[in-house]
Amino acid sequence: MRKLAGVIAVAALVAAVPTQAVAQGAARPFNIGGQVSFGGDSDLGIGVRYENQLNSLMPSMPTLRAVGSFDFFFPGQGVDWLEFNIGAVYGFSGMSGGAITPYAGGGLNIARVSVDLGTLGSSSNTEVGLNLIGGARFRAMGSMTPYAEVRLELGGGEQFVITGGLLFF
Repeated sequence: MRKLAGVIAVAALVAAVPTQAVAQGAARPFNIGGQVSFGGDSDLGIGVRYENQLNSLMPSMPTLRAVGSFDFFFPGQGVDWLEFNIGAVYGFSGMSGGAITPYAGGGLNIARVSVDLGTLGSSSNTEVGLNLIGGARFRAMGSMTPYAEVRLELGGGEQFVITGGLLFF
């Protein structure tokens, strides 16, 4: 239960910092927010997400973004499942009048599963794999942009994940 409280506290802090920066008029080239995920093997998860435009590095690809996320899943009592994801996605702008911007990409997945074995101690395993990513960003609602995403993990977590959340900017 303490781990869950810690994850929620970190997610709340990360979500509050961008809101304060916007309120103070600070310009930011990145987005950060919270997300809820559902994994085929790991059940429900909560996490944080970071996105950064790469147009200063690649002006010919203005909709290319670096994406990073951390999810803490709740597969069952005595099991901890954490995932880190980092990758790049390309937004297909100009579709659907700007209400929805689909994107696709790929990246790296690092998954760590720990199991409490009671009196025998615990066991854990960390694996690295690749992600195939597809999703959509929706029209901004004030200072928040909703998104929905699917991620196929090839290696690492080796699961199909559905994620949705809000980015703050």
